[in-house]
Amino acid sequence: MLWTLVSLLAPGAALAADRFETIFDGKTLKGWNVIPKEKRGHWSVRDGLLVGKTDGKGSDLLFHDKNLGDYELKLSYRFRTKGNSGIHIRGLLGISKTHKVSGYHADFGHVGIGPQVLGSWDFHGYPRGSYLVQRGHRVVIAADGKKTVTKLEKGLEASHVKRQGWNDVHVVVKGYRMYFKINGRVASEVIDNEKAKRIPKGIIGLQLHGGPPMEIEFRKIQLKRLQGNASP
Repeated sequence: MLWTLVSLLAPGAALAADRFETIFDGKTLKGWNVIPKEKRGHWSVRDGLLVGKTDGKGSDLLFHDKNLGDYELKLSYRFRTKGNSGIHIRGLLGISKTHKVSGYHADFGHVGIGPQVLGSWDFHGYPRGSYLVQRGHRVVIAADGKKTVTKLEKGLEASHVKRQGWNDVHVVVKGYRMYFKINGRVASEVIDNEKAKRIPKGIIGLQLHGGPPMEIEFRKIQLKRLQGNASP
């Protein structure tokens, strides 16, 4: 009887542990903050969608939890204009003169912007170089900072991304291996073994890059927190 009870409870317990939580309610910006504050007008909710629209200056929309280590993040985006956006991963505030949000960055822009933006990984705000690896590739960063880059098998290509329709993003951050997919294809991957510069935890944020005015929409933003956090 005990074995039967355990077998009945186990699936439910596993489901609870693997649950994605919705972190954008489709009605308000509750749980999110804009930096700089004077650019709060860049972000709004329209017809259940999160809308980012710039006036030529950039801004960031930050999720309130500042101590996210290992997790998965899912969302969908579509560009209404040409533009440059992305997701801050383990972001840090107030430590860089060049970037409001420092840290890892999963990058995407409109189709045609190039492989160093659409589907690439950046690292903002450190004396490391902002660019880690372009679309379709994996970078392994050694303890001494040396990078080894290899091409992904069946990785993301620009033809896999919709110009005007919705694109699905899935970010996986576990230990110091990080990758993200767009429409089911791995865009790029980072394995970071450089202890002096890697970041164990931080914030999630959505970026509106500075430059020509742009508009992007997001929906279905979901977060699954994974057990354990990366060690320094």
